[in-house]
Amino acid sequence: MWNINYEKAKDLENILNENELAMSKKFGQNFLLSLPIREKIVSFMGDIGNKSVFEIGPGLGAITSLMLERGAKLKAFEIDHGFARILREEAFKDEENFTLIEGDALKTLFVEKEIPNLIVGNLPYNVGSVIIANIIEKNFLPDRMVFTLQKEVCQRMAAKEKSDDYSSFSILCQLDYDIKIAFTIPRTVFYPQPNVDSAVVVMTKKDNKEVEDGERESFFVLLRALFSQRRKTIKNNLKALYSPSEIDLLLKKAGLSEKERAENLSLVDIIRLLRVKSEL
Repeated sequence: MWNINYEKAKDLENILNENELAMSKKFGQNFLLSLPIREKIVSFMGDIGNKSVFEIGPGLGAITSLMLERGAKLKAFEIDHGFARILREEAFKDEENFTLIEGDALKTLFVEKEIPNLIVGNLPYNVGSVIIANIIEKNFLPDRMVFTLQKEVCQRMAAKEKSDDYSSFSILCQLDYDIKIAFTIPRTVFYPQPNVDSAVVVMTKKDNKEVEDGERESFFVLLRALFSQRRKTIKNNLKALYSPSEIDLLLKKAGLSEKERAENLSLVDIIRLLRVKSEL
């Protein structure tokens, strides 16, 4: 591997300048400088030796290098053509366990036939939740995922019903995974420094599926409808899917009040609605 001090912003600046590159706000690029924090992130990945790992947005390889040192079989997805060139031609050109896929991960990730053991990434704030939602909705489910995201996004992922952070995204994330916010990262250890703090979230796949494969699409349709208007009752929001008589019967059999709002429903409640509807 190449010799670079990822902890020195000046060294990173020099690489960018030498390659006539610049940081892109469009891609939400921020380098994590602190080695102890990067090592801590990798520690939450577990034993990655000889494991298949997908990394979204490797940047210049600060965490990539640590994973390769631990024996991961790594496939990296990088949208920035300049960064991709450096990764491919300089940083890891002689690393046999490194494969680079250039392009937008929202398009290239799901072309891969294999589902890896692990997906990781320091995800851009503007599209991080979209990437995670796509992974789950497409049933592309590794055993574990470890992401660095805007702190508020992590809080939404782990939120429970009746809390201010709870949303359809919370339920989506918790459908197949147990969610743990591992630790927070201050904005000061990034270059350039973002306007918000970050956190590391660990998603561990549940032993048993809450919703079977044949039910998933119906579940997602129901979830979107329930949260379509947060200030409205679930009875009102379900009008987009069912007739008034169907809604009345559905809520009665599910044991839910017609005045209930979606933010008060647990994952179990929504699954019960799904199953009751299938039996009507």
